[in-house]
Amino acid sequence: MKATKALAWAGAVSIAVLAGVFLIFQGLQDFDLSEYESRPIAFSFDGHSVAGTLHLPHLQDPGHVNPPLVLIVHGDGPADRYSGGGYMPLISRLLDSGLAVYSWDKPGVGESQGNWLSFSMEERARLAATALAAAKEQPELKTSPAGFLGFSQAGWVLPILAEEPAQGDFFVIVGGAVNWLRQAGYYTRRRLELAGADSKTIDKALAQDAKDGQKFLDRNFSYQDYLDSGMDRVPMPEDRFAFARRNAASDSTASLAHISSPVLTLHGAEDLNVDPHFNIGIYRKMLTDNNPANRFVIVPEATHALLRAEAFNYQLEGQMPSWSKALFMVLGRRAYAPGALDTITIWIKEQASSANSLSTSPDRSN
Repeated sequence: MKATKALAWAGAVSIAVLAGVFLIFQGLQDFDLSEYESRPIAFSFDGHSVAGTLHLPHLQDPGHVNPPLVLIVHGDGPADRYSGGGYMPLISRLLDSGLAVYSWDKPGVGESQGNWLSFSMEERARLAATALAAAKEQPELKTSPAGFLGFSQAGWVLPILAEEPAQGDFFVIVGGAVNWLRQAGYYTRRRLELAGADSKTIDKALAQDAKDGQKFLDRNFSYQDYLDSGMDRVPMPEDRFAFARRNAASDSTASLAHISSPVLTLHGAEDLNVDPHFNIGIYRKMLTDNNPANRFVIVPEATHALLRAEAFNYQLEGQMPSWSKALFMVLGRRAYAPGALDTITIWIKEQASSANSLSTSPDRSN
């Protein structure tokens, strides 16, 4: 009897171990895109070469050469085409869904020339539109419906691209904020709350933040003025200061008023960087009646980047401990909050199908 129980227990443990190994293997597979056709695509922008990679899904029908194309628009920071590997599970999921994906190194990062810190949001939008034109030169994509999937700071880039006449067929904004300075205030509040600050300390800090923010709107506010002000305990470098001052007035409200293309916005319910409820309220108010396909989603238990909040909720990537980074590698696409990637891929495919239908309708062909 005891031997039978022991064998049963050993069998259960073995099954559990094998299941664990299988799940780990599945997660690691999401960081290997070698099974898909890929090719480098570089394009010229303002006299500099910008380099990226196009990944194509498996085309089961040889005659079907126009898979929908998704261009990834980075958030803040010196991101390469894969965001240090962080995009790979997302890209793998998009490819498995039959979508082509193009992403590039930010100017001055990886193989791209230039300096991303010299860009305004309008220039970032112009660069993304140039990337789309370069990708559409590929023979498989000439007639493909195409759109943009952007993260965080891209929330000020995609509305510019979506203004009529729109630069794409669909637009997905993840963790976007409408107003730059208000978003900065929310970030400060959440940072202080996480540090255990009391309400009086937080209110004082937010009032000072608001005053400091107004200084960034003053065109005469110099880097030396900034250093002399002592507003940051660790001052930002001069090029980062110039970037912040150039973009501090960013507000997408005006662009949102001129969008009729389909837009999907997603926010993590546990976002520590951007106020999900405030911003989704603005998106709903500005966009609900503009297109029947528009959707505005708050993903439960999700972070700023739509990952599972219980394991990955940090304001900055540098704050993420080693165990969390290792877990991300093990989980792959399963690191995302349940339903997040399904929502994105299903919606994009629906919009791509609609765009294909419109392009082949008699009214569009005349």
